[in-house]
Amino acid sequence: MIKRFLFLGLASGLALATTAQAQTAVTLGTSPYVENFDNLGTALPAGFSVYTNATTTALGTAATPVLTPSATTAWSNTAGGFKNYASATALGAGAATAAQTAATNRALGVRQTGSFGDGTSTATPPTGVGPAFVFQVANTTGKSDFQLSYKLQSLDETSPRIASWQVSYGLGAAPTTFVNVGVIATTGDMTFSNNTVTADFATALDNNAGPVWIRVAALNPTTGSNNRPTSAIDDFSLSWNVITATTPNLVATPTALTFAGQNINTASAAQTYSLTGANLTANTTLTATGPFTVSKDNLTYATTVTYTPAELATAKTVYVKFTPTATGPFTGSISHASAGASTRTVALSGTGKDPNQTVFDFSACTSATTLSDGFTQYSVSGAQVWGCTTFGRDPAAPTGTTAAPYGVQMNGYASGNLANEDWLISPSFNLTAYNFPLLSFWSRTAFNGPALKLRVSTNYSGTGDPTLATWTDVSVQFPSVGSDTWTQSPSVNLSAYKQATVYVAFVYTSTTSAAARWSLDDIALTNSATPPTPLAFTDQSTVAFGYQAVNTNGDRPLTVAGSDLTGGVTLTSSNPVFTLSKDGVTFGTTLALTQAEVNAQSKAVTVRFRPTTPSTSYSASVAITTAGTTVPSVTLTGDTYDVANTLELVNWNIEWFGSTGAGLGPTDKVLQQANVTAGLTALKADVFALEEVVDTVRFRNVVAQLSANLGVPYKYKVSDFGSYADDAADTDYPGAQKLAFIYRSDLVTPTAFQGLLRCSQATGCAGYTPWASGRFPYMMSANVTLNGVTKAVNFIVIHAKANATATSPNDYARRQTGAQLLKNLLDTTYPTANTVVVGDYNDVLNGTIATGVTPAVSSYNNFVADAANYVSISLPLAQAGLQSTVSYKTVIDNVIANRNMANYYINGTAAIRTDVAGAITNYATTTSDHYPVFTRYSFANTTTATKNSSRVALGLYPNPVTNTVRFDVPETGSNLRLQVQTVDGRVVLQGSGSVEQLNQQLNQRVGTLGTGLYLIQVVGAQQTYTNRFVKQ
Repeated sequence: MIKRFLFLGLASGLALATTAQAQTAVTLGTSPYVENFDNLGTALPAGFSVYTNATTTALGTAATPVLTPSATTAWSNTAGGFKNYASATALGAGAATAAQTAATNRALGVRQTGSFGDGTSTATPPTGVGPAFVFQVANTTGKSDFQLSYKLQSLDETSPRIASWQVSYGLGAAPTTFVNVGVIATTGDMTFSNNTVTADFATALDNNAGPVWIRVAALNPTTGSNNRPTSAIDDFSLSWNVITATTPNLVATPTALTFAGQNINTASAAQTYSLTGANLTANTTLTATGPFTVSKDNLTYATTVTYTPAELATAKTVYVKFTPTATGPFTGSISHASAGASTRTVALSGTGKDPNQTVFDFSACTSATTLSDGFTQYSVSGAQVWGCTTFGRDPAAPTGTTAAPYGVQMNGYASGNLANEDWLISPSFNLTAYNFPLLSFWSRTAFNGPALKLRVSTNYSGTGDPTLATWTDVSVQFPSVGSDTWTQSPSVNLSAYKQATVYVAFVYTSTTSAAARWSLDDIALTNSATPPTPLAFTDQSTVAFGYQAVNTNGDRPLTVAGSDLTGGVTLTSSNPVFTLSKDGVTFGTTLALTQAEVNAQSKAVTVRFRPTTPSTSYSASVAITTAGTTVPSVTLTGDTYDVANTLELVNWNIEWFGSTGAGLGPTDKVLQQANVTAGLTALKADVFALEEVVDTVRFRNVVAQLSANLGVPYKYKVSDFGSYADDAADTDYPGAQKLAFIYRSDLVTPTAFQGLLRCSQATGCAGYTPWASGRFPYMMSANVTLNGVTKAVNFIVIHAKANATATSPNDYARRQTGAQLLKNLLDTTYPTANTVVVGDYNDVLNGTIATGVTPAVSSYNNFVADAANYVSISLPLAQAGLQSTVSYKTVIDNVIANRNMANYYINGTAAIRTDVAGAITNYATTTSDHYPVFTRYSFANTTTATKNSSRVALGLYPNPVTNTVRFDVPETGSNLRLQVQTVDGRVVLQGSGSVEQLNQQLNQRVGTLGTGLYLIQVVGAQQTYTNRFVKQ
């Protein structure tokens, strides 16, 4: 489990309703109307109600708050609900629960969770994202110029997620439209704050028959990770003016105008609004500020114009132009003043752009709502949009992950994957005088999701819906999905679009199954005298076939694309078992693609794997060549280890499976059970090692359905312990996260189940605290029979201490101590056994996710560093940039085997099964936040000594090695077997023969090895000889 906490406190007294609460609308008297919420102990104040699931078109689901102060209403209490909180006006961030409970200065607030006030609720009625504080006014007859002031309080400084709050209003008995007013204010972000927020309704609420609804709501999901905030409102004050039959009055509609990107030192096209007056006794003066001018006739423009009362007796059209003198965003206003009348204001905004600007570094992209550098965004669908971000590219570390202000970013994930289509559109470019207009940009992507698309248009208007214009996709190489590193896409040739008005757009899409985060920075347009270097690339760097029966075909797609090519592209396979075709009919080890097939577009290629030898791992590379450039090769892998004769092992954290605790795991437990069953069925493993099993009855039903689905017998065993749960009789056991095994009983015969290092909480042994306060490693010792061969195997599943930002060094130390205790036990008690340790390690093997730790090595570095005795099977997955969780670019679900068991591992079969997740709708919110990790083993996949299994040191010199090395063994046979492996278990050389023949084979290969540590093994008739060497 990642950065997740066990919350045992549950809100009491929370009730839900499907209709609006029975609150009487307030009849306004004398301005202002003030509410300080100090009398919340018995009921909500008159006119106030609270809702979840509020939207721009609906009030939402009415809720009843917890009004009695207690531990439940403490700021840090994580149970979801609306509550009577102590106000931040009187207390500081460190106030104790008792002080909060006793405080007389109160505030009305809400604690959001994944199932209350945030996320996608499956409750009936729904209680998800959209918490709202609502004030209902009977009418505003005879009143005008409403203004609101209130305190927005962020009360839990330990909550990192951010909630965004907005004032809005609706009209009528059952409003179907709510209009936003004022600015967005936020809570959370690990802050304790008490900020005044104001909103000016202008004329929107004037003299309305009502009812009038005013609300403060957070309609969008919280952003960030971990705990959601506790937010509250206080000191609510609504003021207005009184209208009489003779009161002068002005009305301006609309109250805001926005201008698109406008070239500097030029005037925009006019925009208009309507102005009327009533009971005026004097002239009305309009005054424009900023780079904006106003006109009565659309001919003469000035910063000030005047209307007589007679002119405004009927509605007049007012014209406004925008003339920026510099690049970047501008704001201004037009005030409307007349004696005795309330001053009206029309807000103005626009963006200046330089038509000659060719470098866009977004250094001025600091606004919460407006982009810089002349770029604009348009949302076709979805609530998320392109915006400024502080996580731009650092020019001092151009290809790294260091953040530097500013850039632009889009993320379709907000408490779950959401469907979006959003366009980031450039200012217009005049490319008529360019020789070769070349566009370059830096981009970075994290998490799984569709790639960006780059599109070009010559007929886009510059404003409005881009889908109404004609756009052409441009072939460009973006960074690989989830790579999370700034990558430059240089020299995108726009020569085909050399016109006076050209726009480029980056189009983002996400789905409910996958939503990546994409960041862009340092976009540039250059005028090159020469054409760009040819570019060719593929959509995959590795194609993994997995098992394929001998003499049968397995096909996989590969896409090849290019730009600015001067000739064709040739693909060549290094191994004849892998062949290539562009039509799916004719295959060969060499494939020629014409320039026309690949240039400025993509070409689908079929890669075929037809193996010829049983029980063999295959690998190859596809070399890609074209004139004028170098193209990285594609790695191909596959094997012929029949799944009927191999052991398939899966470890999977199934996120609070079946837990009924508020905010713990997916909200729909029935759906989670069905999805977990579907995932296990698709994986078809022989042994499943699972973490975070809570509901054992649901788990039993899953196993029964799994057996029925696959037609093979499965049995299971769940640990009788967990964090703070000493045994199954412990009161903490039902709600604890437990470890479990599911196994095919026709292949796997358990001989024992036991908790390693186990003790009770009272005993407090050395392993108790390190192993998450009693969540000890759980071992299944079993005899496994594969293809008539039986081996004893120790399967160990772990769920280590989670990492939290505030306690990261301590969490790291606990994991590290736990790993040391486990390794000591395995080294001393099970040194000759076949042992594999799988599960949620809550840390990576290639470094650490912990902060404040020096050196920054894995909590499990004692295993990783002991390469002679342990193989980190899942380490290559992390090194390849994969991720084992939905939200983080890390592999914390791992597999380590001791050397005996690692001999049976089928190289290259370790995989993070995101394909299984991809087949489940809304996987992250309905099933788990972790992906399954899959490995395969074959008892035929080993080189053991023929007479005994004892191991002795191998004579090896020189060591370290440069280009030559020699080994000696005291055996003279001609059937010696040689194997050289990397420390992560990848075989780089295998051979057989005499000592001299093997030395010759070794020296032919060693010079091409990369620098690092290697393991060498020679198996003879008498002994197995092992050693390590360092390649320089």
